[in-house]
Amino acid sequence: MRNGKEAMRRILVDNVVTIMFVIICIAGIYFAAQPVSFVLSEIMTRLFRNLVLIMSLLVPVWAGMGLNFSIVLGAMSAQIGIIIMTNFYLSGPGGFAVAFLISIPISIVFGILTGKLFNRTKGQEMITGMILGFFAKGLYDMVFMFICGPVIPIHNPALLLTNGIGLITPITLDSATKGVINKMWSVTMDQFVNGALLALLALQAGLMIWRFVKHKRKPSGKAIAVLVLTAALAVYFFSGLLDPTLAFAMAFTDIPIATMIIILLVAGGLIYLSKTKLGSDINAVGQSRVIADSMGIPVDRIRIIAIVISTVLAGLGQLLFIQDIGNFTTYTAHENVGTFAIAALLVGGASINKATIGQVFLGALLFHTIFIISPIAGKNIFNNAQLGEYFRVFVSYAVIAIALALHAWRTGIAKKRDLTLR
Repeated sequence: MRNGKEAMRRILVDNVVTIMFVIICIAGIYFAAQPVSFVLSEIMTRLFRNLVLIMSLLVPVWAGMGLNFSIVLGAMSAQIGIIIMTNFYLSGPGGFAVAFLISIPISIVFGILTGKLFNRTKGQEMITGMILGFFAKGLYDMVFMFICGPVIPIHNPALLLTNGIGLITPITLDSATKGVINKMWSVTMDQFVNGALLALLALQAGLMIWRFVKHKRKPSGKAIAVLVLTAALAVYFFSGLLDPTLAFAMAFTDIPIATMIIILLVAGGLIYLSKTKLGSDINAVGQSRVIADSMGIPVDRIRIIAIVISTVLAGLGQLLFIQDIGNFTTYTAHENVGTFAIAALLVGGASINKATIGQVFLGALLFHTIFIISPIAGKNIFNNAQLGEYFRVFVSYAVIAIALALHAWRTGIAKKRDLTLR
């Protein structure tokens, strides 16, 4: 009985932030009283817009460097790529590809410099990354506010302020570039679900038949149960039994397949990385730098590689974010990238020393649900939408503070338990 209570207590403590957000989301959706179509559409839009940015945090966590606030440098590199693209009148898929290719070497340089700085501040990477982000913002602002025009030639006059010094804000993408990835291939949510169920059903049946023909293996009870469940879901969706409100919402919610493919490639690449020699070295460094060094692993080099991967992915994530919105504020678009991505990851149940792909998706879903419904719920409850806006900002920082406090508390309990055992 005591073991059961202790296990339940540990589950609640480890997932208190996620549980709290699930409750807040349910309450917020109730008080917001918005149509399902609105909530579903907004959630899908924000998920595809932000997932790569959140995934860019994973590798530094695996390497024991905590939550990488310095991903703002990757976001800056993406914005530099877009500025250069616009300056030379490039647009559309080709222009977007050029912006990405430009952002990669810039992100790599930023990542190497950041990694070297983190190697000199071991154990203090999070606060160092936060301060580094402020420092980099100062340099970024100086370049694009005062040097562009007088020193750096700007070929596209639409980018310059009227006095010829500094760039305008916001910078707006043209119609050929706005949503360029989303437009490549997009379907409605009901089409996507129906297609996915049919493909999954065909795959499961094909695997069962192949195993029987090739290896004479009869399908297991678990495999049959999954197949039956998938078939039941397919029949349910195709038969028109789905709730009309939900069916209407799905019919008017777009799923950008091209963007989804990029997200899945990044997620698959990170999963593959975790199973390679480099991934093993990253995890070894994260578990213990001393032991990793004694095993001959180049600790400092591995840490730099982890930050470079994070910075490059943050650049890609910011590009996906900007192309979806269609514009960005030149001098402030990158400011909250790190804070919001970190808060979303923590909401999913991650900590400063453990994070998974699943926690990325769960955290993004919960955190951005709050972002959508909180202003409307605040208006309905207090007749003041501004309270909802304040709540969104408050939640972002409160989640980080609670998660860090819980991590310190759990670490203290673990140390006391180790001392007791000794």
